[in-house]
Amino acid sequence: MELSPRERIIRVLKRRGDLDRIPWSFHFGASSAFTPGSYKKFTEHTKITNVNDYYQFEVRIAHSDEIEQQFHTSSSNFGLKMLPNGIKEDYFEPSLPQGTSMTSWGVGLIEWPDNPGSEQMIHPLANKNDLKSIEEYPIPGIDQDSFPIVQRRAQEIKSKGYISSAYCGSLYEWSHWLRGMETFMVDLLARPVFAQTLLRKVADFTYKFARAHAEAGVEILCFYDDYGMQSCLQINPSLWRKYLKPEWERIIGGLRSAYPDRYFFLHSCGNIEQIIPDLIQVGFDVLHPIQPECQDSERIIRQYGDRISFWGTISVQNTLPFGTVEDVDKEVKSRMDLARLIPSLIVAPSNTLGQEIPIQNIIAYTEACQKYCHIKC
Repeated sequence: MELSPRERIIRVLKRRGDLDRIPWSFHFGASSAFTPGSYKKFTEHTKITNVNDYYQFEVRIAHSDEIEQQFHTSSSNFGLKMLPNGIKEDYFEPSLPQGTSMTSWGVGLIEWPDNPGSEQMIHPLANKNDLKSIEEYPIPGIDQDSFPIVQRRAQEIKSKGYISSAYCGSLYEWSHWLRGMETFMVDLLARPVFAQTLLRKVADFTYKFARAHAEAGVEILCFYDDYGMQSCLQINPSLWRKYLKPEWERIIGGLRSAYPDRYFFLHSCGNIEQIIPDLIQVGFDVLHPIQPECQDSERIIRQYGDRISFWGTISVQNTLPFGTVEDVDKEVKSRMDLARLIPSLIVAPSNTLGQEIPIQNIIAYTEACQKYCHIKC
């Protein structure tokens, strides 16, 4: 029995089993795993410029750019376009360095010259010590001209037998990008009204942004919120449950009530095992990346794979950058073997492919995925 790419992913997201093969990808959710450097290296070596079509990846991004970006940058529109919130350079004290660009949220970005696609952030609310500044801080707009583009792409993706995804925002990340991580963490402990006010502002926009994607027909709504460090959460789990969990319950609950056939994806780096039961409880369908350097990927999938699906688990900290071709093959085979037993895993890199990863290991990853993805092999 050969499944359509769309049906294959739905079976994984619903943990139904009876797969014809195990899905794998270079991407995660609505984000390409390629950076500009690794994409250049890959295309020069393989002459493959569109990995989605070449490898027949099941999930396709309903983007709003004229041409789909094949690698991740901060300016790519992996879904509806956000409009600037009106914050200008003169809002910042001290003034912004020359060459600083601005996000739609009014966050300053300075690109790292030796690693395109990565930036230093300048936080507009970092030095604001009054609640009124947070209350009155403007939110981005949603470009209505991009709506029919995303809607058309979502329809085309579905008609061709694939499933659509799009970037729908975050809570914790957008909050500390605006306030600065250190200041936001102090807010959580010492200025709870500041933290709650900012989180509610961000959550209201995230809900509105995600709902617009659902209305456009996007099926996998993708959120990105890094909660983990290498060995534990960045904040105490009790703080996460107090401040973040209620907002996710409100967002996903409202969206699922209106759009019961949508799926909810969360990317959250690091060791987040303490809150996996909470993420299941609020309604996420699939979790990326379950970094193998930070937690026992196999144990977690065995423990929770009947209640939530997983995407990722291939090491970009150790195996891909520093391992041998044989190491890559072994790790991919291990994940594919696990996915045959517990059919709730999409095999993929656990984060972006840095330009330091040897091309032979990227090729080894693709070859191993193609070799081991069959249910019987």
